[in-house]
Amino acid sequence: MDILSATSKQAQAQSAPVKVESTATVRSVETTHETAKTAKEQNEQSAEEIKKQLNDTVEKLNRNMEALDTNIKFGFNDKISMMFVNVMERSTGKLIRKIPSEEAMSLSEKMQEIIGTIFDKKG
Repeated sequence: MDILSATSKQAQAQSAPVKVESTATVRSVETTHETAKTAKEQNEQSAEEIKKQLNDTVEKLNRNMEALDTNIKFGFNDKISMMFVNVMERSTGKLIRKIPSEEAMSLSEKMQEIIGTIFDKKG
């Protein structure tokens, strides 16, 4: 009988620290998850601020080009995060040239989609 009681006391003593470590691990994971969530929110806010700044810059560039009496218009493509330039005909407003070309921007967008499909993590 003494052997059984000693064995059961030993088993209880060994199982107690495991529970404490498990709780500490859960708290650590919860803290890490909250930190990651906060970082993600900050990145989203930063991305929105950057887009706003880029749009403001594009507007300023276009106002400056009008003041210089040129036929150049600037723009920003959100899908590929890239600026472009349109050269317009003065009298008709017809597009003469787009730099980079529409085909190049379309190709870049498709390549980013493919890369995103292969490498991006979801969730």
